[in-house]
Amino acid sequence: VGWLMGIVAVAGDAGTTTAVALAAAWPASADVIIVEADPSGGDLAAWFDLTATPSLSTVVTQVPDGAWPAVERLTRLADSGLRLIPAPSRSLEATQAVGEAGRSLAPTLATLRSPLTIADTGRLGPAPGSHPFVVSAAVTVVVHRQSTQSSRAAAVRQQRLAEQLDSFTALPTAVVVAVVGAAPFDVGEIRSFLADSVGAVTIVGLPVDELTAAVFGGRTGVSERRLARLPLMRASRDLAVVVDELLAESASALWRSPR
Repeated sequence: VGWLMGIVAVAGDAGTTTAVALAAAWPASADVIIVEADPSGGDLAAWFDLTATPSLSTVVTQVPDGAWPAVERLTRLADSGLRLIPAPSRSLEATQAVGEAGRSLAPTLATLRSPLTIADTGRLGPAPGSHPFVVSAAVTVVVHRQSTQSSRAAAVRQQRLAEQLDSFTALPTAVVVAVVGAAPFDVGEIRSFLADSVGAVTIVGLPVDELTAAVFGGRTGVSERRLARLPLMRASRDLAVVVDELLAESASALWRSPR
């Protein structure tokens, strides 16, 4: 994994787990920070057994110009080694903090070569362009968890996914779809459906891995070595490679663009 630049937004079902897995899978030599920018409220402080503050609210209040050195002093370090800015747990405060982050924090993070920001933006609404971290992202990972109720229910969710992806066409962010679960449709079938609906889409499959999700949620007793071998962590390393390639393409396009 090479070039680091700006923001990777992670949005959709199981977005928090995917954002943490992607950050954990990123090479240790790279500087990465997780920003929890979910307007519905944050979980990461509780997941990592951290105090509620400083949070995203603290950052946007105390550093209104978004200057990175001051922001960096307010970041949190989890026992796992992951660095993060958690969102407030209450939805009203989280919504306000995410909105304020659009004024300077997100634009500032988007211009940094390091650290890479992995932003958990929560579930996508009908207008993803209204989320400041999606607008500022070089790459957006849209997480789609398949419905296991029936193939018909899963097909309906695919249609909604196509609608969401169609709304990204007006945004500058590159998009990769992370499909959670291998049934009832495999990645190839979903890729074909989306190609017919919205055009060629980059897709990575992620397994349903309850143990890894539980570890991220605070479960203890799983060694770092064992965690690295679990299915979600292995698949997240593949996702990191794909995202990094898209970051490199985005950086190359930026340098080629007229100034």
